[in-house]
Amino acid sequence: MTEIVLGSEYEDDLFFRLVAEVEALGGSIADKEWTLCGSQDMTVFKISLPSGNLEAVAETYVGLSLRGTPAALVEQLASRVLSNLSLQRTAAPPAEF
Repeated sequence: MTEIVLGSEYEDDLFFRLVAEVEALGGSIADKEWTLCGSQDMTVFKISLPSGNLEAVAETYVGLSLRGTPAALVEQLASRVLSNLSLQRTAAPPAEF
């Protein structure tokens, strides 16, 4: 499994770009799982893409990560998210964020 940390788990623009890029690739973000362990919380989002499934994980002290297989799919989505962070936000991220 490949995992890439994209940035802070509290960076709203990062979440916005992730959602926008998943949708641009014809995918969606479906299920959400939240876990609390002491002072650390983790939210796992299931990403469904035409070319495979990934997870986005927002974890305290770690940040927002993409993980899954194949590595090329994780790297492709991460590259798209990070290269488009400078684009101006035109809409709010979905309520689940």
